[in-house]
Amino acid sequence: MTEKMTGQVRKYIEERGLIQTGDLVVVGLSGGEDSVCLLSVLLALSPVMGFGLAAVHVHHGIRGAEADADMEFCRKLCAQWQVPFEAVRVDALGAAAGRKQSLEEAAREERYRVLEECRQKKGASSIAVAHHRQDQAETVLWNMFRGAGLRGMAGMEPKSGRVIRPFLDVDKESIHGYMEQKEIPWRLDSTNEQEGCIRNRLRLKVLPYVEQELNEGAVAHVCRAADVAGRADRYLRSRAEKWLESRREPGPAREKTHMVCVKAKALADEEDILQEYIIRLACEKTGGLTDISARHVESVQSLLADRPGAGAVRRVMLAGRIRVKRAYDSLIFERSEEEKRGSNEDCGSKERLPEGWTIPEPQKYPAVIFLGERRCELSVFSYDKLQKIPTNRCTKWLDYDKIERPFVFRSRRQGDYFLLAGGGKKTVKSYMIDEKIPAGERDEIAVAACGSHVMWIEGRRLDEQVKVTENTKVILQIKIYGGKEENGKDSRTDPGGRGGQEDQ
Repeated sequence: MTEKMTGQVRKYIEERGLIQTGDLVVVGLSGGEDSVCLLSVLLALSPVMGFGLAAVHVHHGIRGAEADADMEFCRKLCAQWQVPFEAVRVDALGAAAGRKQSLEEAAREERYRVLEECRQKKGASSIAVAHHRQDQAETVLWNMFRGAGLRGMAGMEPKSGRVIRPFLDVDKESIHGYMEQKEIPWRLDSTNEQEGCIRNRLRLKVLPYVEQELNEGAVAHVCRAADVAGRADRYLRSRAEKWLESRREPGPAREKTHMVCVKAKALADEEDILQEYIIRLACEKTGGLTDISARHVESVQSLLADRPGAGAVRRVMLAGRIRVKRAYDSLIFERSEEEKRGSNEDCGSKERLPEGWTIPEPQKYPAVIFLGERRCELSVFSYDKLQKIPTNRCTKWLDYDKIERPFVFRSRRQGDYFLLAGGGKKTVKSYMIDEKIPAGERDEIAVAACGSHVMWIEGRRLDEQVKVTENTKVILQIKIYGGKEENGKDSRTDPGGRGGQEDQ
């Protein structure tokens, strides 16, 4: 088992050029089974392949004594194996609050930041992490469920910048068998068994069910599909690069840097899939947005539909301060230099809303965010049944305990829906059509959502699940300033005749 594992990993490393003779590799060592196995395999390969090793453990400042024990375990293991070791503490909770991210996302960013800093300090060539086949399958499925394109369906790459993944073609069973045969200890992270995290639910529930009930080779098949998607993605990106190289225009003389200009008709003549890749690449080259959604692409494609009259200019604003405008037969991608500041007066641009602002935990309130031009104040308090529920569109009460996580504010997306009384559901798209909301205004309306489940449509509709009832204990109050009905000056209820909180 152990010789087969090391041989398989060596072949994978050599075929993909992950490690060269003379390299120094930093291993991200959590203390878990996967990362300890990776360190053991690379330690066995290092003398025969001629590379050096160092290990770095990142303590995220969470899980208390359990995390302290993980760090000490890694320290003793590396001392036993004579591997240079370094442990770095970070404040993942503080980073999550400061950047308005989920704890999982902030911890990941902090971890990779530390690993990269240690790589540079040591003069190492790469950072090795222990992602394996099951991790790849989770990533691909999660990206598919979120509506990702080919890039997302390709999952993780064997090499991304300085990060290498020598185990990406190794299954979890092989890792476990290797560790048992060599009788190597490892640490268990209790958070990996908690189903609150979406990726944990995929690993603990979805993938086991699929393998047991549908196809025992499902994980391997998903990984092969990811490889095909990756090759298709690289091909289409290469074609988009060549297209931009040959057709990129100099643009108006008055334009500054961070600008890409192309002929609209030339882009319109291409197939939709190539259009999408060209649009994404053009946005990247402005120096701003690097991961735009299908909705962003569609809004840019709408500028290709017809040619503005003499002197006319049409434009759309994307996240990441990217502005795309149609002037005569030119399509101009540029990065707006206007930054949003901390007041309503300074937030007057018509940009789309941020891709997501994660709702904080109760102790982090009150909180203030900006939704385009509007200032949004969030507060949490205990519900007194004698209190009158607001009925105006600018102040809304939600049952805090019934809000799904991660709960974010963003613009609408394809597939968004909310629940109706009686158990039915309705898409946000059909709701906006029924309410005769002009198409040009729909992306400026914020929604509060978990995934595709929308809890609230700004100033309009409240999901049935989060409505305040006699059983409500804690209220999340959302108050909007700067809208058309600021401070409740217009206390009209929504169409439907059932009154404010009932049908908002």
